[in-house]
Amino acid sequence: MVMGDFNIDIERDGDKADKLLEWMDSGSLRPVIPDSNTSLRSNRIIDYALSTNIDLSMQTYEGITSSDHKPLLGVFTVEDDLNREGTRTIWSVFSLVLAYTYDYWEQKEWNTQSAEFTYENFISFLTLLSNRCQQRFPLNR
Repeated sequence: MVMGDFNIDIERDGDKADKLLEWMDSGSLRPVIPDSNTSLRSNRIIDYALSTNIDLSMQTYEGITSSDHKPLLGVFTVEDDLNREGTRTIWSVFSLVLAYTYDYWEQKEWNTQSAEFTYENFISFLTLLSNRCQQRFPLNR
């Protein structure tokens, strides 16, 4: 989540807003916009949050401030359901798979591909491996 002063009103600033929205889309971000203006000098909403997969509600602080912007208050909203689950990583399996794939990454990938390409592939591999080595369990309350 990113929250702050963007100085762009998404609904009123045309091309600048379109470029910001395109950038958000490229990062799978969505704007979370408060329901009232955030600028004290104009009737514009130029402060908001960007998030991915986070339920968030946004409000402006209406009290006294030393800024020309109203401070933002973000509240995480979590639905309380009975089907919550926890996860834990089984690091012994993770380490074992890394040991078995070490030669592949060291001799084939790092020596035959560009460093940037190999780095991106290796990070993707680690992410997928980490997810695969997760054990899920119900959280009892």
